Amino acid sequence: MRQFFLFWRTVLILSLSGAAATAGVNVLTYHNDNSRTGDNLRETNLTPANVNVDTFGKLFAYSVDGDIYAQPLYVSGLAIPGKGTHNVIFVATEHNSVYAFNADSDAGDIGGLLWQINLGASVTTPNPDFGNRYGGFNQITPETGITGTPVIDLGTQTLYVDSFTEEGTNYVHRLHALNIANGRERAFSPVTVSASIAGNGVGGTNGIVTFDPKQELQRSALTLASGILYVCYAGYGDTDPYHGWILGYNPANLKLSTNHIFNSTPNSTVVNFGDDAGEAGIWMAGCGLSEDSSGNLYLATGNGSFNAFNGSGGTEYGDTFLKLSPSREMSVLDYFTPYNQAYLADNDIDLGSGGVLLVPNQPGPIPHMIIGGGKQGMVYVINRDMFTTTNNHYNTNGNYDAVLQTVALNGGDYETPAYFNGMVYFTASEDVTAAFSISNGMLSLPASSTGSRTFPFPGATASVSANGQNNGILWLIERANPATLIADDANDVSSEIYNSDQAGDRDQLPSGIKFAVPTIANGKVFVGGHDALSVYGLLPFANTPAPGNYCGLFYASNGVQISQSGYLNFTVSKSGHYLARLLMASNICSFTGQFHGAGATSTSLKVGGQSPLEIQMQYAAANPTVLTGTIGNGIWTANIIADEELFNARTNPCPYAGEYTVVVHSPNNGDPMEPQGNGFGTVSISAAGQLKFQGALADGAPVSQVTTVSSTGQWPLYASLYGGHGQILGWVNFADTPSSDLSSDLAWIKLSGIKLASANAKIYPAGFAFAPVLEGSRFRLGKARAPVLDFSAGELTLTGGAFSGGFTNYFTVGPNGKVSSTNKSTLTLAASTGRFTGTAPNPLGGHTVSFSGVFLTKENYGAGYFIDSGLSGAVYLGPQ
Repeated sequence: MRQFFLFWRTVLILSLSGAAATAGVNVLTYHNDNSRTGDNLRETNLTPANVNVDTFGKLFAYSVDGDIYAQPLYVSGLAIPGKGTHNVIFVATEHNSVYAFNADSDAGDIGGLLWQINLGASVTTPNPDFGNRYGGFNQITPETGITGTPVIDLGTQTLYVDSFTEEGTNYVHRLHALNIANGRERAFSPVTVSASIAGNGVGGTNGIVTFDPKQELQRSALTLASGILYVCYAGYGDTDPYHGWILGYNPANLKLSTNHIFNSTPNSTVVNFGDDAGEAGIWMAGCGLSEDSSGNLYLATGNGSFNAFNGSGGTEYGDTFLKLSPSREMSVLDYFTPYNQAYLADNDIDLGSGGVLLVPNQPGPIPHMIIGGGKQGMVYVINRDMFTTTNNHYNTNGNYDAVLQTVALNGGDYETPAYFNGMVYFTASEDVTAAFSISNGMLSLPASSTGSRTFPFPGATASVSANGQNNGILWLIERANPATLIADDANDVSSEIYNSDQAGDRDQLPSGIKFAVPTIANGKVFVGGHDALSVYGLLPFANTPAPGNYCGLFYASNGVQISQSGYLNFTVSKSGHYLARLLMASNICSFTGQFHGAGATSTSLKVGGQSPLEIQMQYAAANPTVLTGTIGNGIWTANIIADEELFNARTNPCPYAGEYTVVVHSPNNGDPMEPQGNGFGTVSISAAGQLKFQGALADGAPVSQVTTVSSTGQWPLYASLYGGHGQILGWVNFADTPSSDLSSDLAWIKLSGIKLASANAKIYPAGFAFAPVLEGSRFRLGKARAPVLDFSAGELTLTGGAFSGGFTNYFTVGPNGKVSSTNKSTLTLAASTGRFTGTAPNPLGGHTVSFSGVFLTKENYGAGYFIDSGLSGAVYLGPQ
C-alpha cells in the first residue's frame, strides 16, 4: 500500500550482459601512457551525442574489500585459463588485494570475478607508529595497503604492484609481480623493498642513507620505462625523517638496479636544514614518472630541503621539477625550482602536489614542453629541452621564474593535467575545469573554455576519450559522498553532457576517493571508489517500457506543496516514444519524448513562471510495470511513480469495476479556520479500468477526475482546486475489508488570499492544509420498493456552524425507501447514486440550511456537509 507521505518503491537494478571480448585498447599505466596525457584516442563507442542520461549510465558495480586509490588498468582480449577470453579490468585496494574482473559483464556463475589475490595484512590507520606529525595519519583511512597505481607489462603478461604490510612490529613494502591471467606470483616474486645510497642525510648513519619502509608512502604510480620498473616513495603525513626515493628494478627478476636509484635529499642534515631536513617526497597526486622518447625521466618533488643553487653542485631538490638520465645513473640533466621555494616549503605548499604532463610534440619554436602545478595554484610551462632561460634554474635575484610561462589557477593543483588535440585541461581544488589551448610554447590566456561546476578538494584528474581527433570527451570524478562521474565536451568544457547524479539512484557512485582517475576503454568507463568499482557504458535499448498508458503522481518525500506536486500521464508507443500530460496547480502541459537505453528518458519543460522543470524517468520491469523518476527545477525535487494500465474489458477485465460512494473526512475538530464537514463523491470504474470521480469537498469546492486504476488497486487521485491555488492529492487503495472497500490519507491544500468569484473560494480565506481521510465502499444500486438503507429507524445529525449545539432528527424509512420525519427537516436519498440531500431548520431562526452527502453501504452510514454563514459543518446519517 502506498501511504501519502511515503514514496518508497523498489526499483529494479538491471545486470546487463556485455559484448564478447574483442580487440581494443589497453590501459596499462597511470593516465594511459608515460607522457601522462590521459588520452584514449581509439574510443569508437562513446561520443558526445550518445553520452547523456538517456543512453549512457551505470551498468553494474563490483564490490571489493577496500578503497580504490589506484587507477583501474585494462587489458583487451585476455585469455583466462578455464574461463575464456575477456576484456579485463584490474583493480587494487588499500586492503592489499588485487582483482581481475570481466570488464563487460558481472553475469554468470562467477559474477564477473576472474581472479583475486591478497598480498598481506594491510596497515590500520591512524597508527601510533608512523605519520603522526600533524596528529594521527588520517589521509588514507581506515587502512593503508596498495596506494600507487600498478603497471602492466603486456609482453610478459605481468602486473607489478607495491604492497604495504604490518608484520608484528615491522612494516614492510613488497614489490610483487603477478601473472595477469591468474593472479599468481611469478617465481621471483615478491621481493622486500630495501635500498641505500651514499649520503649524510637524516635517517642515515656512517655516510649511508637507508630506505625506511615505515616512513615511506608509496603514492605515485609505478612506471615501466626503457626496460626498468620504477617505484617512487614519499612520507606519511610529512613525518620525518623521510626522503623522496626512486628505486629502479629489473622487471624480469625484481632485482634492484643500483644504477637506477635516486634520492631527492641525500645530504640534508638537521644541522644544515633544521628539524624538517630531508623530505622532498614524490607524491604527484598519484602520477607516475614521465618519460620522453630518449628515455629521460621527469618528475616534481614536494616540500623539502633545497641547496641546488645555480652552479653550486647542491644535491637537495625540494620543490623542484627534475629531468633525470637513467643511462647516466639517474643524474640530474636539468631542473627548475621556483624563486619562492623557501616560502613554499615553510608553509607546506608543495610544488609536487600534482603530476607532470609531457605535452606531445608541438609545432613552432618550442616543440617539447612539460607542464605541472602545485598547491599554490601556480602552473609552470617549461621547455623540456632547456628548463630555464640561460639555465637560471633558481632565480635568487628576483620575484619571477625563468620558465616559458606561469599561469595562476583559482585553487591548489592536486592533479595531473590532461591533454587532447592541442588543449591542456586543469581542474584545481575549489575551482572549475579550465581548458587552455597551446600556441608557441604558451597556454592561451584567458582559458579557451571553463566549466560551471566547482570541484571540492582536491579537484580532479581528467581522462580523455576520443576517436582520433573527433568526439573528444573529458571525464572527471568529483570527490563527494556519493562521488559524481562527469563528462564534458572536450572542445568546450562549459558543456557538461552527463553526470551520474542526473538519473537518481540508477547511476549513483559510492563515496569518492582522493585523486581517483577514471579509466575509459572499449565503450566503458571504470570508476574506483569506496569499496567498489563502478562500470558505466551505453545502456542497452532492449528495455524500453511496454507500450501502453501509465498514470501517477509526483510529490516530495517530506510532504506535498502547491506547484511542486501533481499528476502525470504517459502514453508510450512500441518504439519507446511517448506523449505525456502534466497537471500541476493551474498548469496543464503536454510534452513528448523518447525512452532510450535501459528505459530512461529526460525532458526539460517550461511550466508557468518557474525555471524549466527537469523530468527524468526510468522504466522498471517489475510486476506490474512502473515508471519512476524525479521532477524539479533545481530548487525543489519531487519523486514520480506511475503505474501501467493493464486492464482490458474483454481479455483482462478490471476486478475493481463497479460503482462506489466515498467520503472525505475533515478533522471535525471545531477549528473555525478549517472546513469541518465531510466531502463526498461517487466513483465509477469500467471493466477496462477507467475511473471517473465526481464530488464536492467540505467547503463546497467541486472535485472531479478521470484516470485509471492500476492492477494492484491504486488510484492516483489528483484535482486542482480554486483556480490552481489549491489541490487534493493522494494514492487511494482499493481493498475489500470488513469495514470498507477503499481508503487513503490525502493532502488537501488551499492557499491564502484567493480572490475568486465562486462561493467556495471565498470561505476560509486564510487557507489551510491538512490530511483528510478518504473511505468508501461499493454502492448497491437500489431497486423499486427495495430501500438503499439497511435500517428502518434512523437519525440525522448536523454539527458545526449554526448547529454548534448539535441538531438531531429521527426518521423512519418505509418499504419503498421513502423517508418520513416528524419535524421540519427533509431528507431525500437517490437510489441510483447513493447521494442524499435535505434541509434542516436553522436553530437561530431565519432560513433553513441545505445539506448533502452520500451513503456508504458497507459501513452502513452516510456523511456529508452543509455551509452556513461562511462555515461548514458535518452531517451524519445512520441507524438509531
